[in-house]
Amino acid sequence: MTGQDSQQHKVLLLGVGNVILGDEGLGVQVVNRMSEMGLPDYVEAIDGGTLGLSLLNLLEGVTKLVIIDCLNAGAEPGSIFRFHPDDITVEGNVDLSFHDLGLIEVLTMAKVMEILPETIIFGVQPEKVDWDLKLSPIIEAKIPKLIELVMAEITK
Repeated sequence: MTGQDSQQHKVLLLGVGNVILGDEGLGVQVVNRMSEMGLPDYVEAIDGGTLGLSLLNLLEGVTKLVIIDCLNAGAEPGSIFRFHPDDITVEGNVDLSFHDLGLIEVLTMAKVMEILPETIIFGVQPEKVDWDLKLSPIIEAKIPKLIELVMAEITK
């Protein structure tokens, strides 16, 4: 990507989750690790934690939003899903955690306000969501693959 392209292209890499609930903190941990690795200048990495609606302010000037989160899809722990906001349904077999309702609201409001950029969500099936500052070994082992997938997405 040339310098001119990067000035017009802004990717927001957003990790959401609660780091004191084990695998629930996956998104935040991955974004923090990717920040330490170094990212292209046009990528802003943010620990979205459980900020909910206050995340709307972060979308200004963003051309692509990449979200990393854990989700309960009833799949094998460590399963990685890639989807768009339009794929999210509350009636489906995906259980929402405390911050997800805020995330869904943010995405819905941004769409209504016509400020929602192209958005990709990477979700990982957790093994355990319980009081713990560490990820389970199964989820920890999936981080390199997840980082590879996210890097491919942000450098497209």
